[in-house]
Amino acid sequence: MFDDYVSHNIQFGIVNIDSRWATNFNTFIFDPVKFPTIRNMLDGFRAKNIHIVAWMTSMINIDSPNYDYAQKHGYLFNKTISWWHGKGRLLNYFNEEAVHWWHSQIERLLDTVGPIHAFKADGTDPYIIEVLDPRVTWERYRTAYYNDSFQILRRLVGPEALIMSRPVDDNLDFSPHDVVFMGWVGDEDGTYDGLKTALRYMLESGRRGYVGFGSDIGGYRTDSKAGKLGRTKELFLRWTAVGALSSFMENGGSGEHLPWNFDSETTDIYRSWVNLHYKLVPYLYSEGTKVAIGRNGTLMRPCDDVEALLSHSYFLGPNIYVVPVLQDPTAGQTQRLWLPKSSTNQWINYFNTSITYKSHTFIKEDTSSLNRVPLYIEQNSLIPMYDIEKNYSLNAFKFVLWGKIILDKQQTTLFTRDGQQWLLEFNRVQRQLTVHFIQQYDFKEKLEWTWKFCQYVNQQEICSHQWLSLHDKAFVQLEFLV
Repeated sequence: MFDDYVSHNIQFGIVNIDSRWATNFNTFIFDPVKFPTIRNMLDGFRAKNIHIVAWMTSMINIDSPNYDYAQKHGYLFNKTISWWHGKGRLLNYFNEEAVHWWHSQIERLLDTVGPIHAFKADGTDPYIIEVLDPRVTWERYRTAYYNDSFQILRRLVGPEALIMSRPVDDNLDFSPHDVVFMGWVGDEDGTYDGLKTALRYMLESGRRGYVGFGSDIGGYRTDSKAGKLGRTKELFLRWTAVGALSSFMENGGSGEHLPWNFDSETTDIYRSWVNLHYKLVPYLYSEGTKVAIGRNGTLMRPCDDVEALLSHSYFLGPNIYVVPVLQDPTAGQTQRLWLPKSSTNQWINYFNTSITYKSHTFIKEDTSSLNRVPLYIEQNSLIPMYDIEKNYSLNAFKFVLWGKIILDKQQTTLFTRDGQQWLLEFNRVQRQLTVHFIQQYDFKEKLEWTWKFCQYVNQQEICSHQWLSLHDKAFVQLEFLV
């Protein structure tokens, strides 16, 4: 799988090793039969700057080799529970010795195979209600489970460590808001109804203030009517667009999820959406950091205008508006959709910057292509983007002003992934863009970045010629503004 993504020139940053990787659930020991050279494999991934995610839960099965020890020492709640992977008992996170023992197994795992950058902390926490202990509510247990899974990796691996866990699923809050920035909304069917359900939970996660999340592209479960691949090409690509236009783009589950096993068109369209997602990462990272620090928002805010009711449309950060397409394409297909208010009263078509629409109105949009969905940028937004054409190592930024200039000044904040905070300041009168260094958060060694300014207007990308080093008060003089 790893090599095929590379050979098809599809970028990725994470490999998630899902359930059944261990000798038994939550032994934290890789199965030596399935993975005879696991350290070499994972080191090979890390050498290419790929992060590792490993599935876990808070359950130990009664047939697991570490069950008897945990049971004998009183580390488990005293109730055997039937769950989707057998029968087991829940770890007691309120027993300090139990938590130390649990951590010792995770430490041994990392000593053996190297750093695991995230746990996919799956949802065994609701089973606590079967324990019937009035002192341990589901809210108390889930808070302990997700917090501990997050904090142990932060301690052992460093500030890049995360957990992959549910924000809202089945209309219920799972993870605490301050530990899930890589959420996924549970296992959905590989159908349009499944996509609508995923969107409903994602938008509800936004309403409840979770910062970052996504869903399994194409659905986790299969569609029995879709043939041997388990989902149709059309559904897969409609969901890919939603995945790319989420903060967490992830793909996996039952049935076929590898785009090249559909056809070459699917591969090309999938790659184009991945590239768009990568271009938007600086914007998503910066806007996500702002709302995470302020604890005052989300990256995926639903459009709650009455006119947009049932459309599942949403804002991606403050400047991008997305309308998902929830049906197969047909020749000449159009969709009537609502454009909400914007600060400049104008929206620009992302895929055709010569088209500008007034806000707070209905328009009719072409949805007959699999490689497009209705996607709009607020006019005069100043958006930081990666220039992946220049450098796939992701150290080159384009600071893009969208559309003809109607504002004399514009500012935005850039957070880089090494903890630097910058202010970008556009001035039409002085005809320049200036960057100001604000601060360095306690993260790691400062990286070197390059940047240039671009204006996207009238189906053109007009850019400054020189690449500049990102340093305090660096500026570019702009003689070409439209």
